[in-house]
Amino acid sequence: MTPKVLIIGLDGATWDLMKPLTEKGKLPTLRKLIDEGVHGDLESTITPSTGLAWVSFATGKNPGKHGCYDFNIPKKSLSNIKTITTKDIQGSTFYEILSENGKKCIIINLPCSYPPRINGIVITSLMTQSDNCIFPRDLINEVPELKNYRIFPDVSLHERGKIIEYVNDIRELERNRFECAKILFKKDWDFFFILFSGTDWIQHDMFAELISGLLDDNSAPIKLYEEIDGYIGWFVDNAPQNTNIFLVSDHGFKAYKKAFYINAWLRKEGFLKVEQKSKRKTSSSKFEVESEKVASKMINIKVPVFLLKHLSWIAPFYYKFKKYLPINPKVEICPKLSDSVAYSIASTIRSNFGSIYINDKKRFIDGKVEIENYEKVREEIINKLKMLKDPKTGENVIKKVWKKEELYFGDNLEIGPDIFFMLSDEYQVRSGLFAPQIFNYKLVEYSSGHALYGIFLAYGPDIRKRIEIKNVRIYDIAPTILHVFGMAIPRDMDGRVLKEIFKEDSELSEKRIKYQEIKEEEKIKIKKKIKEIKDI
Repeated sequence: MTPKVLIIGLDGATWDLMKPLTEKGKLPTLRKLIDEGVHGDLESTITPSTGLAWVSFATGKNPGKHGCYDFNIPKKSLSNIKTITTKDIQGSTFYEILSENGKKCIIINLPCSYPPRINGIVITSLMTQSDNCIFPRDLINEVPELKNYRIFPDVSLHERGKIIEYVNDIRELERNRFECAKILFKKDWDFFFILFSGTDWIQHDMFAELISGLLDDNSAPIKLYEEIDGYIGWFVDNAPQNTNIFLVSDHGFKAYKKAFYINAWLRKEGFLKVEQKSKRKTSSSKFEVESEKVASKMINIKVPVFLLKHLSWIAPFYYKFKKYLPINPKVEICPKLSDSVAYSIASTIRSNFGSIYINDKKRFIDGKVEIENYEKVREEIINKLKMLKDPKTGENVIKKVWKKEELYFGDNLEIGPDIFFMLSDEYQVRSGLFAPQIFNYKLVEYSSGHALYGIFLAYGPDIRKRIEIKNVRIYDIAPTILHVFGMAIPRDMDGRVLKEIFKEDSELSEKRIKYQEIKEEEKIKIKKKIKEIKDI
């Protein structure tokens, strides 16, 4: 029989939480899949950012090749920050390869899937920049439940401090997503993907409480995990017999005790300059005004008002970070990038990993650093990071620093951050341009954030049983899926086929891995496809 593949994503899931819940009997489906399948940690990207990680999952490539380093990337200036879409992904995703080879694909809630680059059914997710996330649009007539489909929960509940109501709204959103997916699951498909985002949203608020095991078993957060486990169980029970199922997360999670504000540090060290500007008046709607506050203050960018209404991903971040923004309604503090040497644009990761751009004249039209001084400046910042100590404890703060070429490689390496760094485990990186101090020792709200290791699980007719594996990376999923379908793997993929997950006597274990050279005409074809979707 022709194989089928089902991938279920659990955003931000980590075994540090999932296994204790399983051992308490809260997640019976996950217990079954662990006992009858293969599981292990899944190493995410550096940095473990949602946008970067899911694009790496889809392409099987490092960002030096696919060109997406975070939710946002600079375009010709560090003051001109663009939200990524599929037209920024260089090269093909594995589901495009499947589609081009006649496989029917259904994709629900995959970050950076807007606008779709396949003809199958796609319900887009984060970074959707229009009022429509359902493709083809007339699918709503066939699946009326899609009329209630939402990308985000009601963040105003969170803003008003109604956390339990907020959690219950997330539960309702995921319930509706599941009901829509159940109907689509009955269609004819070869590859089916669905991501549940609620795990990430709740963990940003409550991971410390969840990991402590002190929450009541009947509390709303625990109920969400039980419900999602039930949804997974339904997919397992109703999947065709020839379906291999994969459960993956884009990154893990961790509760942090302290925060390090990278842009406040760059400012203190003289690498980043700021200026005050009078706020311009606008007659925009409330949503647009709030979104602009986020764009100019949290992310430190200016976005034309006519675009703001399309940036649906901004609003949730606004509500989370509103209280940390300046309170002067007439003046805003902005980075003066024309006088700045370095800047960190990544403000939403909140992990112990961070990145820094050098404002050089080679890439940026308002760059400050001469090309011949680029390496000198980079070395200076790296050396100062390595010497950074916590002023209270005297302990080293930095665990590791990399130049970008030490982590990544490819035709799109140049557009990425120039420095990546990893803090000690108790510190979380924050953007922090407006932070009154470089360190915060009393994290109370939003202290939980992303971590490097998520989850991987495989289950199905071709999968071994009761095996725990190591050394699985997010890049490995794409080539493994192509191998399941017997398709040639592009040689420029960085991941490997996870052959050790397959039964020894199975066809997938015994058959030779096929590779495909990427010819120049294929690259031209991909670029043409990207160009064709630019105006969607």
